[in-house]
Amino acid sequence: NGDIYVCKRNGDSYSEPEKLKGEVNSPEWEGSLSISTDQKKLFFASARPGGFGGKDLYVATKNADSNWGNVKNLGNKINTPFDEDAPFISPDSRVLIFSSEGHNSIGDFDLFISDWNATDSSWLAPKNLGYPINTTDDDLFYVLSPDGKRGYFSSTRNGGNGDQDIYIVEPALTTKKSYITIIKGK
Repeated sequence: NGDIYVCKRNGDSYSEPEKLKGEVNSPEWEGSLSISTDQKKLFFASARPGGFGGKDLYVATKNADSNWGNVKNLGNKINTPFDEDAPFISPDSRVLIFSSEGHNSIGDFDLFISDWNATDSSWLAPKNLGYPINTTDDDLFYVLSPDGKRGYFSSTRNGGNGDQDIYIVEPALTTKKSYITIIKGK
């Protein structure tokens, strides 16, 4: 079906993959994840029962023992009777970008953006990013560059070099002003 695994980096090498500890993996398919910058929340797609249909997006919280638990469905503002996949949480955890075949998709998977409403602790209704970012084909897996200036996503659009090609969006997609600070040192 599909489970989420983790490898730990040690210098220039990585450990053997280990199944993610906690309640994220189920007997059904799990995959496509994004972790918050503080590494306390894990956003992921799952086909587990009890959702709104197909694959839904969920969030899990890191427990004191470093296992992932308290798995919650992101609700019917984000999830539809169709598939949702490929979540990306912004560095400040205030913007969620994901792919959906539902909402007002213009065809197959489209990229959508939703803001976090701190007043009532919920996600606002997602907005379709529209053409030219979305096409009638699959548009998925948005990620942000480390400097926050560019976004990258995968698409099967006409004119590409293969099945899934990587495209760049500059400036990066956002609905709120984000502040990213990078500190290097020892």
